Amino acid sequence: MSAGRAAERRGFTPGERGLEQSFGRATVILNALAASGEAGMRFVDIVRATGLSQTTVHRLVAALAEHGFIEQAATDSRYFLGMQLAGWAFAATNRFGVAEVAHPIMHHLSEVTGDTTYLSLRSGDTAMCVARVEGSYPIHVRIVTPGDRHVLGLGAGSLALLAFIRDEAEIERLLNLPEQRAGRARAGVDEALIRQWLVASRRDGYSIVQDLVPGTSAIGLPIHGPTGDPVAALGLAAISTRLQAPRLDEVLTEMRAAAAQIEARLRPMPKAHLVR
Repeated sequence: MSAGRAAERRGFTPGERGLEQSFGRATVILNALAASGEAGMRFVDIVRATGLSQTTVHRLVAALAEHGFIEQAATDSRYFLGMQLAGWAFAATNRFGVAEVAHPIMHHLSEVTGDTTYLSLRSGDTAMCVARVEGSYPIHVRIVTPGDRHVLGLGAGSLALLAFIRDEAEIERLLNLPEQRAGRARAGVDEALIRQWLVASRRDGYSIVQDLVPGTSAIGLPIHGPTGDPVAALGLAAISTRLQAPRLDEVLTEMRAAAAQIEARLRPMPKAHLVR
């Protein structure tokens, strides 16, 4: 099949020009990668599947990768849908039941620990709280409420979303966004402290933020998406004295089990729900 006929079959005509044509062709590439699932695609596979020229595919793949819409594996150079799309997809799929999937697991975690749990999703360049379950401990901690958006890195959940991104360049991009800098300034947190938290999170395998809200502490664990990057985070908040050793280790054990369950339940979601 010729490139022109393949393009026409996929929803745009060879005569289109400008933004609509570029967007249509980029969509063709993204749809092909979505269909490939966890197998990913080599460059030659993308060319073959889309019917586009090698020059066009090379230009669009480079642009899509630069903006985080696709990623290239370091081992075999295969391409996959990127973290940016994963974050948007998980935010969008909350209406299909992401919060409902996580809620019984969070409820059990709050029952076992007595502390407040919450779930945050990455939505574009921010963290969004989509669910919270309060614990039974007499002093309730209200760090976030569903619908709240936060700068990535401020708070244990949003810190986990930032710290465990595999692409260092993406972390730097996020840290240097004007809106991120403004958000940190409003919270009285400088970049040096955020970077200390990032190093500690990667070293320990979880994020912990103490006294960002006076007298309270919170733990965050990443929920990994199909590409291995965090698209959600499980958080637990309590008064600071309740998150000290040895209880901290006990809470972490419960949280790790809960995070693994959420990942396992999200994984089978229909592709039509995850890529829209």
